[in-house]
Amino acid sequence: MRGVQPPRVAGLVMAGGMAQRMGGGDKPLLVLGGETCLGRIVARLRPCCAAIALSANGDPARFAAHGLPVLADTVAGVGPLAGVLAGLDWAAGQGCDVLVTVPGDTPFIPADLVSRLLPAPSFAVSGGQRHSLVAAWPVGCRDLLARQLGHMTPATRREVTRVRTLAEALGARGVAFVVPPGGPDPFMNINTPDDYAMARQYVRD
Repeated sequence: MRGVQPPRVAGLVMAGGMAQRMGGGDKPLLVLGGETCLGRIVARLRPCCAAIALSANGDPARFAAHGLPVLADTVAGVGPLAGVLAGLDWAAGQGCDVLVTVPGDTPFIPADLVSRLLPAPSFAVSGGQRHSLVAAWPVGCRDLLARQLGHMTPATRREVTRVRTLAEALGARGVAFVVPPGGPDPFMNINTPDDYAMARQYVRD
């Protein structure tokens, strides 16, 4: 009797933010220790994922050095869930069962992130904080997400476009990760120049 086959996992690095507090630009391309944030994230995801893509709008050529498919949003004005939806569609085309999403400005994700997030649906928690976009999504939820976004009205827009709304609809579980003594938090975001300076300090150390 054959055992249960492990899920085929796709990884999606989310790069759709405007980086306003950083003065613009693409945060995944910030360099830490001689490598971009994107490169550091992909290095952690690659051993665990059958395929990896980047969610970003605009000219995809700016990410060409990383050799990843770049997925543009197919639904406008709904925030990161547009990227999740495009990623789910792409993952289905790759024959994958699970999509793991990671923000492109979280360069310290742990090596066991994917294995810890399985089975989907789930999301990461560290230091008592929920990280809704560090998550594993069953590819089969794409129809639910498309319906959620398709039924949006001005009155429901804020609630419908929250990543947490989708996670709760799926009954996603939180997975706790330990913040090592002295840091960094494995899901630290680089949102400001001060964050960037701190991240560079962690890499030097």
